[in-house]
Amino acid sequence: MERGDHDDTLAVVPRNADETRRRILAAALEEFADKGIDGARVDRIAERAHTNKRMLYHYFGSKEGLYRAVLQQRLADRPVLAADDVAAVKRLVNVFKGMLDTPQYVRLLMWEALERGDSPEAEEVRRSKLAHNVALVRAERDARGGTAGTDVDAGLLVLAELALATFPLAFPQITRMVTGLEPDSRRFARGYTALLETVGRAIDDMAPE
Repeated sequence: MERGDHDDTLAVVPRNADETRRRILAAALEEFADKGIDGARVDRIAERAHTNKRMLYHYFGSKEGLYRAVLQQRLADRPVLAADDVAAVKRLVNVFKGMLDTPQYVRLLMWEALERGDSPEAEEVRRSKLAHNVALVRAERDARGGTAGTDVDAGLLVLAELALATFPLAFPQITRMVTGLEPDSRRFARGYTALLETVGRAIDDMAPE
């Protein structure tokens, strides 16, 4: 079991503990994104972070504890939808830009779906944040008279927007085959952002004045 496979270096707490934790979390995100949650190895994470396994266990207790810390950091860094960003055009573009900034999280979520789909980490916290977004979208649509000619639920709309904004980074091979571009390239980002703006305006225009 990897938890007990410590190296011989003493787990002396460094002077800059925050920096060490930051390096470990960044290295863990890369490792989890590359190898999955079950396939990630603590020794590789420690090597990426330029530290030792004892230090990693000192801060996070286990690989599972480190995985939870990575997701909790993501939850802390990702703000909930603000009332002035509720328009669809802003929702779509902001989600896409957020995914471009941290594509490793997209891969980590895909690994989670494969390996932990029945018991995702911090489910209630994440569910609450998503429910907040859905509630804001529903309130905005209600204030504008609903979506003209449709019975689309706000939750389904938010889900579809997440899928649209996330797909290119979740499936880079398909993105390359369809467009000939890397999903993290500037050319693709400009073109796809323009598409999302167009789709967002169309969604917003569906609500009657």
